[in-house]
Amino acid sequence: MSVEGGSRRPGTGAADLDGLVRRAWWCLGVLVLAGGVVWGWAMALSIALGGGVALLNFLLMTAGIARVLEGSRGRRPGWILAGFVGRLLLILGGLFAIIHLSFLSLYGALGGLSIFVLAGLLEAFKLLMRK
Repeated sequence: MSVEGGSRRPGTGAADLDGLVRRAWWCLGVLVLAGGVVWGWAMALSIALGGGVALLNFLLMTAGIARVLEGSRGRRPGWILAGFVGRLLLILGGLFAIIHLSFLSLYGALGGLSIFVLAGLLEAFKLLMRK
């Protein structure tokens, strides 16, 4: 899964982002399994929904940044800003729904939202172990 639509331009870091996304999927899978085994299906579903929102947010963010850096090709700056605000509203709306409906765990959703933090920590640990 390429974050930048399959482009492998030298110096863009697309391979690094692909590795981060792959590691985030792995972290999400482990968290969902652990949450399901230890706390039950509601926690596993909460983690999966939070992780799904985090992955969607990351992919939309990288696409938006790529558009801004490429000069947005005729898109108005207001639409680009609306995309950034829309991503934040998506996260807040998901958290509000989880809190309001209360059949899912807020802690599970926050754990799912943190998969990129966990993926980054794994990457840092991997780099430390190489030295």
